[in-house]
Amino acid sequence: PYELIFINYRTAEKTLIQLTKLINSCTLFTIDTESITVYKKPNKPALIQIQIITRELNSYILIIEVHHLPRPHVPTFYLIQQLFESLFQPKNTIYVWGVIDELTKFTEFNLFSSDQITLSHNINLQNEFKLYWYKHHPHIQTSSTTTQTCICEACIGIQENNPWSIQAATAYELHKWLDKRHTCSTFDIGLDPKLVRLNSKELEYRQLITDYAANDCDTMYQLLISTDIINQQSSQSLTIEPTTNNNLELILFNTNEQNEQELID
Repeated sequence: PYELIFINYRTAEKTLIQLTKLINSCTLFTIDTESITVYKKPNKPALIQIQIITRELNSYILIIEVHHLPRPHVPTFYLIQQLFESLFQPKNTIYVWGVIDELTKFTEFNLFSSDQITLSHNINLQNEFKLYWYKHHPHIQTSSTTTQTCICEACIGIQENNPWSIQAATAYELHKWLDKRHTCSTFDIGLDPKLVRLNSKELEYRQLITDYAANDCDTMYQLLISTDIINQQSSQSLTIEPTTNNNLELILFNTNEQNEQELID
């Protein structure tokens, strides 16, 4: 489970300050993005999803709605910039399914620069998972005495030079189905129910694509746990800032209850 926080022009200064403090106290993150398909044009950036993983392995997923940001002269815009500045630090390990360069197209929103993106320790989990699978699932020779099914890459149809999709990794490692049917959704419409008054059908649709956007980050987190990469990284991270206190009070939006609540982390 994770706590979901929308970041847009309605986000309070207090929440942004506390989220930045939380990021400063953590060293493990996952990140993903969503874009909108535009006919005969480059895809239009829409969302940045950041998962903050605490030392207690709790997690928060931030959904930054880049088409619903505060104006640049507003204090909350500067606080969002500070949030990203805290994220892209050398002490932080950020896992992404693919390459971190997918964030470059978001630099037009002036939340961070292309140089900042490279400051953190960015790990391509897609590559890491391929190495993990190769190591832990070698080919099994079939025989009349062997009942075990071989799930090496070749036997499950993944070519040696081809990367794993996150759906395939989820299916084979977590034995779950990751729904990718909403890949081409209108992620720029404003997912936070606090942005505009919505009817029940509009709320339901936004909830659907919000879950889709958050699930890719959370799936990476579950893969990190399942493959034990998270434990290896956590043990290293604990030696970096052993005196950090994570007791922060956040105002979060609970998507299940459709209201605001105070959460003591």
